[in-house]
Amino acid sequence: MQTQNKSVINTAIKTLLIFIFLFNVAAGLYMPIIAIYISENIVGATLMVIGISLAIYSIVKSVFQILIAKKLDSTKDENNDFIFLLLGTFIAIIYSLGFLYIENTTHLYLLQILTGFADACIMASYYAIFSHHIDKDSQGFEWSLFSVIGLTVSAAIGGTIGGYIASNYGFSAIFILAAVFNAVAAVILILLFPYIKNFRHIKYHKNLKID
Repeated sequence: MQTQNKSVINTAIKTLLIFIFLFNVAAGLYMPIIAIYISENIVGATLMVIGISLAIYSIVKSVFQILIAKKLDSTKDENNDFIFLLLGTFIAIIYSLGFLYIENTTHLYLLQILTGFADACIMASYYAIFSHHIDKDSQGFEWSLFSVIGLTVSAAIGGTIGGYIASNYGFSAIFILAAVFNAVAAVILILLFPYIKNFRHIKYHKNLKID
């Protein structure tokens, strides 16, 4: 435990920001153009099929994220949070590579179920760990870093790179690169493990920071 230093972002938060940046760069590589790939490369894929696949993803993610979050909130430490975060990241690697092998709409729907579960694992656990380690009196700033770096900038970079690669090297290169980014994100998570705590609730009124 260390005395609060408002000018310093603690190591756990920095690691989490790097992780979510890499994870969302990976997603940004193919998200803007995935509908084109599906319609051109999957037998029987129509605009309706693409819409149904997105609905399947949304339903699976929504249901499992709430269930997982409630389960994680019932535990006394962050070990389960870390396990679910790592599990979701490894599934994301499989999801990225899965597009290289799917051939029909059934495969697509199964892949969407898989990624819906993966994202549910990641976001339920990520929000929990981020909340536990956020610096006192820097909540707005550090959540803003999460939004800007982890969601906005990463999507812009991923989309730009993905468009360039798709135009010059094809879709397969995008999915392989996305898997690589997710694998690097998983390695970054290993660096987070020493900061995983055996408790869940931070007492901000003690003016202490978790590092």
